[in-house]
Amino acid sequence: MSAPNRSPIPLVTRAGSKPTTFPTAETARAAAYLIRLRHFVVPMSIGVYAHEEERRQRVRISVEMEVELPAGGIGDDIGRIPSYEGLVQGLRALAEKEHVRLIETVAEHVLDLAMAHPMVLRATTEVEKLDVFPEAEAIGVRFERRREG
Repeated sequence: MSAPNRSPIPLVTRAGSKPTTFPTAETARAAAYLIRLRHFVVPMSIGVYAHEEERRQRVRISVEMEVELPAGGIGDDIGRIPSYEGLVQGLRALAEKEHVRLIETVAEHVLDLAMAHPMVLRATTEVEKLDVFPEAEAIGVRFERRREG
């Protein structure tokens, strides 16, 4: 059975104004979508104190990327979107690098990774050290960057 031919649905308007319409489901397309990596936990050499250089600490990283939808849609083609696996591999490599003093520095590097793909319009990251204060689940920062132009 084929789907019935649908026409746009008029919006309710105030008296005297012209009604506008919603596009039908077949013609509505998002200009962008979100990719999220949540709560990726890796051991990292991080901190400003000497004792923090002696052992790796658990760091939790979350990333959200607003991605431009390619013209013509995605078409179930992995080559038309940023690679989630590439992001995870980049985060693993970042965690293996030499000691970093500031969590803010890690957040900047995460944004560099996220913004490397030209279709990424905006990226937000949250980077948290999990084992700093026994009274707190985590201590961290949240950074955002937008593509200029």
